[in-house]
Amino acid sequence: MLKKSVVALSAALLAVCFAGTAAADIVCPDSSYCEVTFQNTYPTGSQFAGDPYDYLTVDAAGTGESFATFGIDIRVYLKNCQGEPLIGIPPQEIVMFNSNLCICPGGGASDAGTDSNGCATWTGTLAAGGCVDVIDVYADGVFICTLEDAGGRTVKLNSTDQAQNGTSPCFTDASDLAAFAAVLGQTAIGNICFDFNEFDETIDASDLAFFAAALGAACQ
Repeated sequence: MLKKSVVALSAALLAVCFAGTAAADIVCPDSSYCEVTFQNTYPTGSQFAGDPYDYLTVDAAGTGESFATFGIDIRVYLKNCQGEPLIGIPPQEIVMFNSNLCICPGGGASDAGTDSNGCATWTGTLAAGGCVDVIDVYADGVFICTLEDAGGRTVKLNSTDQAQNGTSPCFTDASDLAAFAAVLGQTAIGNICFDFNEFDETIDASDLAFFAAALGAACQ
């Protein structure tokens, strides 16, 4: 009887131990957070002149603009509910998301897994299509944040692939070309989804050149 009690007690303690370990490894949304800093501003001549540079142009092939190039600094800090950093969470578990984007497999993941501070970053581009003005971050399936700076300015994406309209998502093709041709020569104001060069106020030859280079882009 004593032997059975000892075995039962040992099993219970082991279960508690494993439960504690598991709980310590769980991403806690209350302790985790994101930091966004916009380091560049739009130049004179842009429809957003003087504002922080907050748009990135991407394509499904992953050959679009990079966050680092345009001074968009993004960091996510993942912690457990005791406030301890979660180290080594793999990049494929830390992803950007918006339901109006078409994101290729692995195309929204962070640069690398979390470091000793539980921090992961995005410095490159996304392999994605679509035009959105809000992007969320999830880790291990847990919502962490909407990417915005301290003043509430959000990170935004546009793309040669008009995936948000449901036209051949994750592929820049003739349907996207037709949509682009319909606004070519028009003001960029109100047409940000086609303004791939945000440095001026017109959908013009520079935007056409960017589109031409991305024509045929698809998930790799």
